[in-house]
Amino acid sequence: MVHVPLVHRDFSPRVTVLMATYNGRQWIEEQIESILTQEVVSVRLVVSDDGSTDGTREFLEERAQREPRIHVLAPRNGPAGVAANFLHLFTTHEPDGSYVAFSDQDDIWYPDKLKRQVSLLQSLGLDAVSSNVTSFDASGREKLIRKSRPQRKWDHLFEAAGPGSTYIFTPALHAKLRDVLSTLDYSRVGVHDWYIYALARAQGARWLIDETPTVLYRQHGGNVQGANLGIFAHISRLSRLSQGFYGEQFIETARAVSACNVYTKARNNDLDQMIELLENSDLKSRVALLKRASQIRRSFVEGLELAVSRVLRVW
Repeated sequence: MVHVPLVHRDFSPRVTVLMATYNGRQWIEEQIESILTQEVVSVRLVVSDDGSTDGTREFLEERAQREPRIHVLAPRNGPAGVAANFLHLFTTHEPDGSYVAFSDQDDIWYPDKLKRQVSLLQSLGLDAVSSNVTSFDASGREKLIRKSRPQRKWDHLFEAAGPGSTYIFTPALHAKLRDVLSTLDYSRVGVHDWYIYALARAQGARWLIDETPTVLYRQHGGNVQGANLGIFAHISRLSRLSQGFYGEQFIETARAVSACNVYTKARNNDLDQMIELLENSDLKSRVALLKRASQIRRSFVEGLELAVSRVLRVW
């Protein structure tokens, strides 16, 4: 477990929290309260609503009138969806020297989440931090969702660094990624946190996935990306693979990384080979990906599962 140094009394960093919302009125009040009551840090919450019809936007605007730390953006133009909304937030937020964090609309943050994460960023010289989470559902069932296994050569092409609601970036990395995104067409991106993680790794960012959970990750029927516990995780992944969603995202992410990376020539050659394997479905390419199973997910079992499903033409 990563040791976090003691916080000095003058430690009061500014953190801008970016929240994308859509029909989250049922849970959003608890989420916002857990953000505004974060220990030590100075928080500003910026929210973009994606056309809610359940009173979410009205609640946010009324809350913002009473709470100057909340800013609700005007309705945006462009494609709907959580990925598009988060990327809109990330690219329109002008760098102002604050740390930048993502938030979902329906979770609960531990009180020391941001304090711990900023301390890690500063003490270890990191560019970004994410973490494990504790999932919970209406029945009270809780489970640690472990995302902190060691990073692999190409894990960023195939998965996120944990739930986006655990992400926090230094001001410098936010500014750099914002510039990178301005050069890319990300209209087909379906998973924002995975895409951002991939771009950060492509830029050589020092990213820690913290073992200590920082978020209570709510599970319910409206989740866009749930925890999918136990056997349901495997069923869900195979289902979405067979529908073509993940295959498209693998290629989209790899191409974006290729367009903006700072890799060595040898690593770029490896990346080109990986893209070729993803774009071609012949047996030779499928077997070649299987040989790279240990490189494509932080969990070897998940990497093997993914590669075998490719050999079997699930995707």
